[in-house]
Amino acid sequence: MRFEITAENRLGITRDVVDNLTSRGLDIRAFEVTPHHIYADIPALSPARFDELVTGLRHVPGFYNAKPIDHLPTERRRAQLHATLAALGDPVIAVHANGLIAQVNPAAQSIAGTPNQSLRDQPLASILSDPDIETLRQAGFSQGEREVTLGGQTYLLQVEPIGRVDDGSPVHDADPGEDDAPWGGVLIFHRAARLGRVLTALNELSHSGFDDIIGTSRAMLRVKNQAQRLAIVDAPLLILGETGTGKELFARACHRASKRHDQPFLALNCAALPEGLAESELFGYAAGAFTSARRGGKPGLLELADGGSLFLDEIGELSPYLQAKLLRVLQDGRFRRVGGTDEIAADVRIISATNRNLEDMSQNGSFREDLYFRLNVLSITLPPLRDRREDIDALAHYFVTRTARQTERTTPHIARDALQWLRTRDWKGNVRELENTLFRAVALLDGDILAASDLQSATSPALSGDSTPTPEDPPISASSAAYPASDMPHHDVVAQALLCENHGDAMDMLEKTLLEQLYPDYPSSRKLAARLGLSHTAIANKLRKYGIGG
Repeated sequence: MRFEITAENRLGITRDVVDNLTSRGLDIRAFEVTPHHIYADIPALSPARFDELVTGLRHVPGFYNAKPIDHLPTERRRAQLHATLAALGDPVIAVHANGLIAQVNPAAQSIAGTPNQSLRDQPLASILSDPDIETLRQAGFSQGEREVTLGGQTYLLQVEPIGRVDDGSPVHDADPGEDDAPWGGVLIFHRAARLGRVLTALNELSHSGFDDIIGTSRAMLRVKNQAQRLAIVDAPLLILGETGTGKELFARACHRASKRHDQPFLALNCAALPEGLAESELFGYAAGAFTSARRGGKPGLLELADGGSLFLDEIGELSPYLQAKLLRVLQDGRFRRVGGTDEIAADVRIISATNRNLEDMSQNGSFREDLYFRLNVLSITLPPLRDRREDIDALAHYFVTRTARQTERTTPHIARDALQWLRTRDWKGNVRELENTLFRAVALLDGDILAASDLQSATSPALSGDSTPTPEDPPISASSAAYPASDMPHHDVVAQALLCENHGDAMDMLEKTLLEQLYPDYPSSRKLAARLGLSHTAIANKLRKYGIGG
C-alpha cells in the first residue's frame, strides 16, 4: 500500500516516522520526503493494518494525518514523462555524461533498429557515430542544430544539457568539483517534414478552403466544383489563370481537400529568386556546398514538404537547369542536394501555377515539353474577374470590411454608384487590383460612405506621389463636357461674368461659383479633384485662392 503522511515540518520527524514503521516490522519499499509530506510504499500493509498504523502514528509529535494514495510523486512524474516522450513523433534520447543511454522514447527505439531490445545503458556510439560523446562533453551538451544520420535517416539534431537550472547556473548537487559540468544531455532528432508542418502551421491562412473562396458566379462555381474533384486525386496539378486570379488560394484549398491535408503545404515563387538561390531553396544544400553554407547543410522545400504538397508559383519562370532537376523529382521522387552525393527520396505532390501559356512555351522550346506533360496531369483554369462580374459586390464588401479592420476604423458603407463603378472596370490585375484599389480608397476615406469619386481618387495619377505644383494652375472651364448641367453655374452668375471688363475676373468668378457649388458634395480636395478630372494640387490651390473649405 502507498500512503501519504502530512505532518509538521520539524527536525527529526522523518526519523520518528521511520522508527514507528520499522518497530511494527513493516518492510518499506520506497520512501519520499518533502516539506510537510512523507510518502511511503509498504507492499505488505493491508487496509486493516493501515488504520492501526494511523492510530500509532498519532503519538508522533507533529503528525497531522495519513491517507492512502495511488502513486508516489516520483512514480507519477515518471509516468507523465514516459507519456510525454511517447507522444513525441521525433526521436528523443537522454544520455549520461559517460556516454551511456539513460532514456529513449518509442520513436528513437524504433528508428534505431532495435524495437525489441532496450537501449538503456547501451553506449550512444552503438546507434550514433557522429557526434561522439567526447564532442558532446566538450560542447557542454549544448549545441545548435546540425545534420546527423540515425537509423539510415537524416535528421536535424538539437542537444540540450541536463543538470543546469533555467538561468544557466549549474545545479549544486552534482559531484564535488564538477558543478560546472552537466550530468548529460537530451538529444532531439527533428525530421525535416515535421519542421515543414510547423512552417505550414505558422503560415496557415484563415481562408484556405473552397468554401472560403469568395464567388458564386457560374464561372466560379464551375471551377470550384472541378477543383474539388481533382483535389482528392494524388497527382500533379497545374493551375492556370491571369495574374491576381487567386491561384495560390486554390492551391491551398486543393491541399486542404486532399489526402495530404494534415501534412505540410509549402510554397516557392519561381520568379522571385535567381537560379542559384531557387535551387538551394528547392533542393537544399549539403555541408560545405559553398562558402556561406550553414554548418551541417540545410534541407530544401522538397524535404520539408515530404508527405505533403509543394506549390510552385510562376512555374513558367523556372530556368532550364531547374526544369531538368524538377523533372527527375516528378519521375522517380528522388533528388540530390546542392553539393551533395546522397540521393534523397521525397513523397511530395507538386501543385504548380502560371499565367503564361506553357503549351506554347513547350512548342517553341522555352519550356521542357516532357516537364509540361508531367505537370499537366490535372489542370484547372481560373476565370478573370471581368468574366465573373457578379462576384465583384461580394469581393468589395469583404475587402472593405477587412481594410477597415486593419486600419482600425468603422467599416464604411459602399454607395450604389461605387459598386456600379467597380462593375464597369476591366480589372486587368483581377482580384488583386480590386483589393488594392479598395484598400487605398478606404485608407484615404474621410467619411463613412465610399462613393465612386473615392474610388476614382484611389486610381487617379495624383496618388502616384507627384505633388509638384505646375507653374500656373489651369483654369476650370464651366463649359467642359466633364460637368453635367446640374453642376453648371446659374445663369445670373454667367451673366455677371460676361459684364466683367477683364477676362481673368470673369474666369475667377465662374471658378469660384462652381467650386462653391460642388464642395459640399465633395468636401475634400482629393474628391473634388477626382470629380473635376484635375490634379489634387491644382484644386487645393484653387480652394485656398477662393477661401473655400478653410
